[in-house]
Amino acid sequence: MSVRPNSRVAWVTIALGILTIISPFVLTPQSLFARNDMLITGCVISATAIFELTRQRRTAFASYVPTINIIAGVWLFISTTWLTGNAPMVWNNIVLGVLTVVTALVALSFGAG
Repeated sequence: MSVRPNSRVAWVTIALGILTIISPFVLTPQSLFARNDMLITGCVISATAIFELTRQRRTAFASYVPTINIIAGVWLFISTTWLTGNAPMVWNNIVLGVLTVVTALVALSFGAG
């Protein structure tokens, strides 16, 4: 039994979602909004990756599910505007945003199959 390359990407994306969920507890942002934003964004990233992992084959709709993670990654960039004064959290969002967008683009590159 071989592992589909897309499932490897899904596992990496799940790990990124978990890191996004954990990061506000480690880096302690000042605002409650920033903490909740990271929790919700991490759940969205993980949920779409779990959906990618659990489906058997790609339908026309499911081919565009990684686009949700592209939007979530871009949102991580945008949300840095609320994190002024917390440089580690800003860099955390930038790195997680880039990695989320990259893994979503890789998942999209596999196409229907």
